[in-house]
Amino acid sequence: MAADQPNVPENPAKNFNEYFRFKLGRDPPRDARNTLLVVTTLIVAVTFQAAINPPGGVWQDDKYSPANCNVVTSGNNCTIIRHAGTSVLHSRSGLAYDIFIFVNSLAFSAATNTILYLLLDSPYQTEILLSIYSTNIAYGASVSAVQPPNTTRWGLLPVAFMLPYFLRVFSNIIKRYK
Repeated sequence: MAADQPNVPENPAKNFNEYFRFKLGRDPPRDARNTLLVVTTLIVAVTFQAAINPPGGVWQDDKYSPANCNVVTSGNNCTIIRHAGTSVLHSRSGLAYDIFIFVNSLAFSAATNTILYLLLDSPYQTEILLSIYSTNIAYGASVSAVQPPNTTRWGLLPVAFMLPYFLRVFSNIIKRYK
């Protein structure tokens, strides 16, 4: 069977990467499109889950200072140190959390953009756009929900969300003037 197809090695063990690489004459574009849809959907699911439950998890309870304070006595010279449901990683290292959120948001945005490009001109384009934009808003809300109050760096999210769009436009401009 492999001998009938052009540019396919006889034995995949000899050149594993070449054997499984997409070949336009051999592989139908719909198979590549379907594979990309599955992979990008998995990336969206994983990155969304990572935003909801960041590395290190979230604090399970509030912590007050002094230690004998609680929710009932919180009005009596008590200071809240951490809030339940906020990121442990952010509390330990704000820079590490910011890097994680930026890279995770970039992967999320690139995957949702890929899904969008693959499904353009489909019969349900309006519903797809609504779903993708709603998912993006839910992602942003989830990220803000696990950050401690007054620490959200909203400048990182728009950059991460817009970077794939800008890279696509920039690459199209370069291709046009080559």
